[in-house]
Amino acid sequence: MQALIHQTRIDGLQFAIQGSGVTLGQDVALEYDQQNRVAAFVKLPARWSFGFSRNKRKQLGYLGPDAAMLITPALERQAPLRVRIVELEPAHAREEGIDQVSVSIWGRPSDLQPLTQEQSVQPQAPSED
Repeated sequence: MQALIHQTRIDGLQFAIQGSGVTLGQDVALEYDQQNRVAAFVKLPARWSFGFSRNKRKQLGYLGPDAAMLITPALERQAPLRVRIVELEPAHAREEGIDQVSVSIWGRPSDLQPLTQEQSVQPQAPSED
């Protein structure tokens, strides 16, 4: 795997990061939403009483348009991507007064090539890395 995007900001944060459980290095999942935007999801601890806990999936926000356009071919072919949070800036530390989260995206550069008509019809055999 190689760095496809070293750092890109998550737009439209859906919740405040302070006290949410979002941490540096945390895994992020990328998926299309109903409006065909690339949404970013994290798993956060959901604590129940009596010490029971499990993770719940929560939408963090969206990739910006440039990053989404670059990553779209990899998402269409369901290529393995490693997405991690690389920067957290809470609102009180920023001049704009809003939280900022940035991620890095790693994968195979060949997965960024647009699918051809033949590739979109035939499923790809898994390749070995």
